Order: sequence, then structure tokens, then C-alpha cells
Amino acid sequence: MQIAVFIIYEILIRLQELDPDLGEYLMNRKTEDGILVRTSNGSIPIPDSILLRQFNDPKSISQFELQDLLGNFKLS
Repeated sequence: MQIAVFIIYEILIRLQELDPDLGEYLMNRKTEDGILVRTSNGSIPIPDSILLRQFNDPKSISQFELQDLLGNFKLS
């Protein structure tokens, strides 16, 4: 699945509202389950299911799911 970079930026903006230390977008690469986003402060995996929902229906992604994503953030 190919995803437009603006979708990744939109998710990062939402995540940065919860944790400003996430850092700024640098790059991403495809993984088996989605993408791995590299930021200026670390990396965070984002599954395809979240990417698709951000594109089709962003409001369907709950705060709990965003917090869950942040739990997978690894500082570099």
C-alpha cells in the first residue's frame, strides 16, 4: 500500500499535540505491518490500519489509540 506523506504528517501533528517531544518528521520506510516513521527525536511504527483510517475517517482514531501509538515511540 502506498500512502501520501501528508497522511503521515497529519498523524504526527495529532501525536505531537499529546507529546511535543516526538520531534519533526524526517523520513519513513515501509514495514510488514505499516510504516516506520523516523523523527528528529526517534522512531515510531504506524500500522496500515491507522494510516487508512487517517485518510478515510480521521475522527475514527481515538485518543486512546493515539496514546497507544505513542507507547511504541523509541527515542534515538
